[in-house]
Amino acid sequence: MRIKLIYLVSIILIFYYCKNSFFSGKVEEGTIEYDIVYLDDSKSNPLISLLPTEMTLKFKNNNYITKIEGWMGIFSMAGIYNVTKKTNSAILKIMNEKYHYETSLEGPSFGFDSLPPFKIEQTTETKVIANYKCKKAIVKFENNSVWKDFEIFYTDDIGLENPNKNNPFSEIKGVILDYRMAFQKIKMSLVAKKVEGVEVLDEEFDIPAGYSKVPKEKMEEVISNLM
Repeated sequence: MRIKLIYLVSIILIFYYCKNSFFSGKVEEGTIEYDIVYLDDSKSNPLISLLPTEMTLKFKNNNYITKIEGWMGIFSMAGIYNVTKKTNSAILKIMNEKYHYETSLEGPSFGFDSLPPFKIEQTTETKVIANYKCKKAIVKFENNSVWKDFEIFYTDDIGLENPNKNNPFSEIKGVILDYRMAFQKIKMSLVAKKVEGVEVLDEEFDIPAGYSKVPKEKMEEVISNLM
């Protein structure tokens, strides 16, 4: 009787811990690597040739960090959405200067530019990106003078809740693997090239040592001076 009870408990525990990954087929922990292509002409803005060409997103337990790094490690910036600590943070390093901005999960984030007013139109079309079947949606702007309408592709097969809290597409509940954004008015296209289900340390979502906590205005000032 005792052996049967232990066996039953084991089955329940296995089901509990695996139901969100094995049975659903979703990756609950891992990394996504994006290629960054800048949409503006580098001849008109020479800085583009120096900007990062990759972005990495790491996720675990609905926490996630997006990070870009350039200039041989001299510059790096990351956004950390930590549901465990209920914080939404940005970290910025330029040479020896290290800054950290923190707000609540619903507070104003720092990073990519906001977009002009738009609506998202869902479609029935799909596309495979980084081995994931993605749904297609169209971002349609009220005024096309700054941005032209563009397509985005997202998947529901990655186990990450609210993955778009730090970008303008918060109404999309899936993880976006192909989209467009702007940083300091420099437009870019981001397309996932690899999704891996790998172990991610909890420390990835902590603020590294040595970063000074500053208001959002200070972060904006430093970036504006740099760009």
